[in-house]
This record gives sequence, structure tokens and C-alpha cells, in this order.
Amino acid sequence: MQVRINGQFRQLNGPTSIETLLEELGYRNRFVAVALNQQCIPKQQFQDKLVKDQDEVEILAPMAGG
Repeated sequence: MQVRINGQFRQLNGPTSIETLLEELGYRNRFVAVALNQQCIPKQQFQDKLVKDQDEVEILAPMAGG
């Protein structure tokens, strides 16, 4: 299945939880905000909310500096 993550297309093996996706992308234990199909997803739903074929995911992580 194909999803779009921060504007880049990526292949996934099947529906994947946001939590698992974040771990695979190296965001484990980092503060991030996630939007799935232009809707903000609360952190407490990361484990249950699934990313499916053709979904669009935006991951925002704060960065230090200026």
C-alpha cells in the first residue's frame, strides 16, 4: 500500500498504527504532532489510529535553533 508522509510517497506492507509508523521513521520517544488526512490526531490515539492505503500523514517535530 502507498501513503504520503510529509509530501513523500512511501510503501507500507499494510495498515499500520501511527505509533508503529513513528517508530519505523525514527521518531520513537520524541515529541511530535501528527495530522492524518489533514486532521490532528491526539497522542493518546497514536496506538489505535491506523494509516491506510492512500492516506496522507504530516509529522511535525519541534527543532531547536533559530
